[in-house]
Amino acid sequence: MPRSSHPRCKGFGAVRQVGHALNHWGQDHIRQILSGVNERSSTGEVDVTGWAFIRDEPGGRDAYKRWVALRADASRDEHWLWKARQRTAGGSERALTDCAEVVVSRLAAMLRIPAADCRFAVRDGELGVISRNVSPPGFSLNVATTYLPEVPGYSRRPPAPKPGEGLGRMRLDEGYTLDAVEQVLADVAPPPGTAGQNAFASFAGYLVLDALVANTDRHPGNWAILERDRDGRRFLAPTYDHGSALGAGLTDEKRRSRSVAAFARRGIANSFAPPGQALVDLACEAVRRSGATVWLDRVAALDNDAVREKLVAPSGRLSDVASKFMFEVIMENRRRLCHVNSVEG
Repeated sequence: MPRSSHPRCKGFGAVRQVGHALNHWGQDHIRQILSGVNERSSTGEVDVTGWAFIRDEPGGRDAYKRWVALRADASRDEHWLWKARQRTAGGSERALTDCAEVVVSRLAAMLRIPAADCRFAVRDGELGVISRNVSPPGFSLNVATTYLPEVPGYSRRPPAPKPGEGLGRMRLDEGYTLDAVEQVLADVAPPPGTAGQNAFASFAGYLVLDALVANTDRHPGNWAILERDRDGRRFLAPTYDHGSALGAGLTDEKRRSRSVAAFARRGIANSFAPPGQALVDLACEAVRRSGATVWLDRVAALDNDAVREKLVAPSGRLSDVASKFMFEVIMENRRRLCHVNSVEG
């Protein structure tokens, strides 16, 4: 389908011109870092077996995550988080968490949404992904749970002492609303290297990305704020950790039998209050409040063939069934995002 024939979101004006200057961890710097990496050109996998171990990463559902770097003395922005594939189907199969991370990273780049750069990786023969540190030198990174308690009405319950007990991690936050996010970001700058919009407008872009890829994992531990060491100024960090998107935890058997439209409709903004909000509705509300219609214009302009290219993976990583399902989820959610706003517009 040619670009000119793509559906547009009715009720939206011309795409806003939002300048995105390359910051000091932009694409040129990434290419410099990867220039010495043992990357298998035929498969697009980075072999990090011989990389230096920096530290383990605690928390989350991944039992095996660790920070690695090409050199032991690499600066912090040259650290990459290695994550092996997670288990699914009761532990009998590997989830496509690596594929979800890489595909969403590529889509974010298409939409010019600041996001962690992710690459397919192998470590000691095990399939996984590496995600680049979003905290550049001279900054500290704190997840949103550090700042949300400053907002009246927000509280966080303590986690259960043992797995399987008490409330799930998606239900620990009370008062985690779009209003609370907007208040936290009121005095926060957009991600470094981004110009022309405020932090909440950038966050609206993150929610649009979530809706597009069916990422239900935007809990307060999955987005963060950067604080600049020299003056304490706060910036929204690029978005990261999208391993649960695109139905990564499904088996191919379920992908074959499941309706894509029904799957997309079940995309709920977990953690956010009030409960049960559709990802599409939350994203469109954030766009309405922030005026950042640019994100929906860019979603509407996505080229089908270009999206398919983002689903290319090394041999053995992504089945035809999974690739087709993920593509159709993206296209269905693009349609839904445009439809909701054509009605509102």
